[in-house]
Amino acid sequence: MDRIDVAFPSSSAKCAAWLYYPTTADCNVPCVVMAHGISLTRHHGLTPYAEAFARAGVAVLVYDHRFIGDSEGQPRQQIRPTEQLEDRRSAVAFARTLDRIDPNRIIVWGYSLSAGTAISAAATDPRIAGAILLCPLLDGRWRSNRGLWAQPRNAAWITGQAIKDSLGTAVVPVAAQPGSHGVLTFPGELDGFHSITGPGSPWRNEIRAAPVPGYSLYRPLTNARKLNCPILIQAGDRDVTVSPRAIDKLAERVTNAVVRRYDIDHFQPFYGDHPQHIAADQTDWLKSLACASEVTSNLIPVTNPHGNI
Repeated sequence: MDRIDVAFPSSSAKCAAWLYYPTTADCNVPCVVMAHGISLTRHHGLTPYAEAFARAGVAVLVYDHRFIGDSEGQPRQQIRPTEQLEDRRSAVAFARTLDRIDPNRIIVWGYSLSAGTAISAAATDPRIAGAILLCPLLDGRWRSNRGLWAQPRNAAWITGQAIKDSLGTAVVPVAAQPGSHGVLTFPGELDGFHSITGPGSPWRNEIRAAPVPGYSLYRPLTNARKLNCPILIQAGDRDVTVSPRAIDKLAERVTNAVVRRYDIDHFQPFYGDHPQHIAADQTDWLKSLACASEVTSNLIPVTNPHGNI
């Protein structure tokens, strides 16, 4: 496979990306458009998934959102779901302009927070051919009610920092140990980020504070009934970061949903043997679309002897 550095505009900034292309392809191929979860970048465990798709004969566009990672944009470390949805749509539009990519066979891929933008993009773009949702964060209200707002001292501190940020500059930790100040403070969440990022990582455990109180309004689950494309939902049985009930509701409301469950937490998809097995399920699902809609008619057959983990 070939991997090249590319960039595309989103609003007034450029998003940095990698484009993977299968060298064995002799015609236009599908393209998976991938983005990572909150504060994480393309350097944090997405490569095994992108390479699996490319080996299966699918192009892949892996990008960093504005304001984080290698992408442009000020202020740094700003994470707003509405802006990340705009980045997602810009990435899809860019992929459709690329040579040797079929513009009608774009599959959106998202993890955690970015799975929500994948849903929202697919719900409003009838040309999107499918969506892969890994440990999806679908209900910000559920998360806030059981996390941030259930810890009054942390909530008061975050609110104060958000006010400071609206007047100047203030950041808060993305993750912290239970009882500390931060956005994600459930047991294991800070350790989970460390397990993905590792020493020397470009990850920064900080985000701008002003958008944080609004995260409770982020509820991509409300777009479920607008989804017409096939979707693959991959959920962890030990995932305490996202709402299992919201995942069940999404599966119930979407006609073409396939659900795969794994004995993992929210962060394990990116280390150990888990990426290999989860990516194999993803490529198998892509191959299965060819039977119904010819979305992946150019795929090289890939088998997964492992089944569910």
